[in-house]
Amino acid sequence: MNKIKLSLLTAGLLVVVQNLNAIEMTDYQVIEGTYENAYVGGQLQVNDGNQDQTSYNASGVVSYENIYTTAPFVWNLQVDGIADISKGPNDGDSSQSNYDTQLNTDINKYLNNDDTTFIYGSTSMEYAKSSNASSGDDAVNIGVGAGYGRMYIATPLAKALRIIADLREHKLITKNVSDEALMSLAKVIHVENEYISKHGNREYKQYWYTDMEKSLQASGVLGKEGLGAFGTVRIEDVLEVQRPNERLHGWLVKGGIGQDLSNFTGLDKETTADAMFDYALPIGYQSQFRNTAILRKSLDAKTTTDYTFDNTLSYTYEVANNIDWENSWLLGFTKGDNNIEDVTTNSLSSTFRYYLANNLDLTSTLRLSKTDGGINETKDWGTAFTTGITYRLK
Repeated sequence: MNKIKLSLLTAGLLVVVQNLNAIEMTDYQVIEGTYENAYVGGQLQVNDGNQDQTSYNASGVVSYENIYTTAPFVWNLQVDGIADISKGPNDGDSSQSNYDTQLNTDINKYLNNDDTTFIYGSTSMEYAKSSNASSGDDAVNIGVGAGYGRMYIATPLAKALRIIADLREHKLITKNVSDEALMSLAKVIHVENEYISKHGNREYKQYWYTDMEKSLQASGVLGKEGLGAFGTVRIEDVLEVQRPNERLHGWLVKGGIGQDLSNFTGLDKETTADAMFDYALPIGYQSQFRNTAILRKSLDAKTTTDYTFDNTLSYTYEVANNIDWENSWLLGFTKGDNNIEDVTTNSLSSTFRYYLANNLDLTSTLRLSKTDGGINETKDWGTAFTTGITYRLK
């Protein structure tokens, strides 16, 4: 309970910091940077009584996301692995398992080393297998095209603001911190990889934290005694335990041609015209909004799909420094061709994520889903409530 009270106090101090400073997340437009997120998670449900046998359902997920950005290049990588195993309640029900792995990557080459025009190349791969199938299926697609715009990684500024709020909470800073001082601290946080490269993965933190302290001392917000051991521990707690959410801002639009090298249907390999719009905006110091829309138009006459449209909208709010509220809406629409029915899918989810010690997260999720059209059509909205444990690797 005391931990929750302290985290809510820090959240309140973030509001105070915001009121004292005119700086916005969108002011942080450093092109060089890395966004990285990796975790493993799982959940288990076991049922017994009033049924022929004990039934269960277990699932696990592994996810890795990386955005590496420089002036001339942006490299995006997303890898997801999902597995589930279940057994029914009736006599004779055997265990069933399914596996699905997806990899998506693309490289944007900026023609003028700025945030305007770029060309891109992309690859997506998926492999799926169930215990009922003798072999798995794969789908591979490649694409090329051009686009305009750029995403900026403002997470270092979010971390700097959280550090200042925490140091205020523990009375290690009592003076106002200027926007310039926040930017200076954020830029030291930003180049963590440079410290790792120079000093090694085990020793770099002492140099990194020392330079953060020097940045604060140069801005005049620390006394002659500096942060001391306790202040260093507070910085480490913010960066390693509290782990502020990633912050992105900006927009980009791109379009090009895609080609299937293989697909799940086994039909003719499809050629498509592809378009994407991506927009991200931090709202205040505690919220993150993002919307990504993808349109894929078939250029082949024999396919059963005219075009597909997928839109992912997400909103995350930091309730406290160890509690996040994550919301998402996934909308999918498939326009059928050659007398095939249109299909619309909706999936809404709301998750409370509580950060425990040692990078463990406890999650509780309410999910609503519905499908209109096609063989998987559902009459009513389906609901599901799940809880699980996630371990954050990065």
